[in-house]
Amino acid sequence: MKIGIMQAYFFPYIGYFQLIDASDEFILYEHVAFRKKSWITKNRILDKGRKLAVEIKIPVIKKCSYKTISEIEINGTNWKRPLLKSIYFNYKKAAYFKEVYPLIEKCIQTNTSSLHDYNSAIIKEICSYLDLKTNIKSKNEAFLKLEARLLNDEIIKEEVKSLRIVEICKQQKAHTYINAAGGIELYDKAYFTKHNLSLFFINPKEYSYNQFNMEFVPHLSIIDVLMHNGKDGTKKLIKNYSLI
Repeated sequence: MKIGIMQAYFFPYIGYFQLIDASDEFILYEHVAFRKKSWITKNRILDKGRKLAVEIKIPVIKKCSYKTISEIEINGTNWKRPLLKSIYFNYKKAAYFKEVYPLIEKCIQTNTSSLHDYNSAIIKEICSYLDLKTNIKSKNEAFLKLEARLLNDEIIKEEVKSLRIVEICKQQKAHTYINAAGGIELYDKAYFTKHNLSLFFINPKEYSYNQFNMEFVPHLSIIDVLMHNGKDGTKKLIKNYSLI
């Protein structure tokens, strides 16, 4: 079994869904430290008027890096209406707006105060819409004992991330770990081979699409991809990768 493990990001970019597509099982992992400046609480969409990328954000209560993602809660719901308004006005002229906007609206209106559960629900909803068949797990209490051991054992800090992945793979009976392209600098294939695991990285192929006839801005939220490509076009773009 090929497994992918990531934190649940907020409307992630297309590479995240390529990682899901490449995996048989994908774990949305919440038992690690919350990082304030990560993609867990933000992403980017296109500001059509200003012709540039702008951030969209989820406000959270008491941003503390010593808390785990599972402990972080969303700060109210008043931010949802302005966010929907921004998406509406920036994409109402997009080719697939009528098809996609109800999906995005449904995702944003997800009713939970848990940041992890909220992002997980959005990712699952989009995967369902795109017919991605990967088994997605977002409840990971089974790994709490592992986290306690990683915290208490005298493990070199630099090794903790790799060892966590190895132990999760073993527990899930996976033979291969798939990671995003950025993981090339973090994970060593030889380390995984030593633990009888294969390690591969997503190698996304170059892509572009029409964004209101403007200069193409890559790596925006999946919202942008869906609005300009629709369901079928997005599915084709997701398959535009190889493993290295």
